[in-house]
Amino acid sequence: MFDSRAMATEFLDRPDCDPALAAASYRFMGTVNRRFGGIRVVRRFLTAETAGRDAGAPLRILDIGSGSCDIPLAVSRWARAGGIPLHFTCLEMADHAAGIARGRLARAGDPAVQLLQEDAFTHQPAEPYDCAVASMCFHHFSDARILELLQRLRGVVRNSFLINDLRRSMSAAMAARLLVVGMPAGVRHDALLSIRRGFTISELSSLLRQLDSVTVSVEPAWWFRIAAVIRFRRGENS
Repeated sequence: MFDSRAMATEFLDRPDCDPALAAASYRFMGTVNRRFGGIRVVRRFLTAETAGRDAGAPLRILDIGSGSCDIPLAVSRWARAGGIPLHFTCLEMADHAAGIARGRLARAGDPAVQLLQEDAFTHQPAEPYDCAVASMCFHHFSDARILELLQRLRGVVRNSFLINDLRRSMSAAMAARLLVVGMPAGVRHDALLSIRRGFTISELSSLLRQLDSVTVSVEPAWWFRIAAVIRFRRGENS
């Protein structure tokens, strides 16, 4: 079961996803991101990206598949408290997710986080971003689509890309089973399927090294996460 990535469809990937299930799923993911490392991985990446950077214009970050925008908002609060200027442009295609995100953004009132209901495969900004982040997003894509998206993003991201996702293993599935006890059946289904759609370190490393003119680092992160950083070589991200 864990030898290769599962390709079944999660309920959240369906355009007719039940709004109540979507709300419960994003509440669950928000808790997992807050308590089990999802926010921490992004903060660590952006700490490195802003080290030695001159104060002034904010670091422009493209956040792909933002869901409810819980991670960009949490990271924005952290950055503001530390005097780190950031600006997130969040892309989310799904109507149910974008609706939840708009409500969360309205309550937060954070001008440093902007939501666009657009497809990352067609998004075209007025100017390139400094870096990009995808949290709990890439396991929804086939390997071929991952490579296609990263190749396309060379033209809209100057420096680097973080993949913050799930590490596939039996122990990760066992931990997920404990976390979803008492949750709705649809949340349990998607959580366990997400693990099976995740990546091993060697598998993601091999996939990303098919890209030309990049450096790649893939490492395990806390609580069955995987953190891959792709750096585009200057002058070759086009």
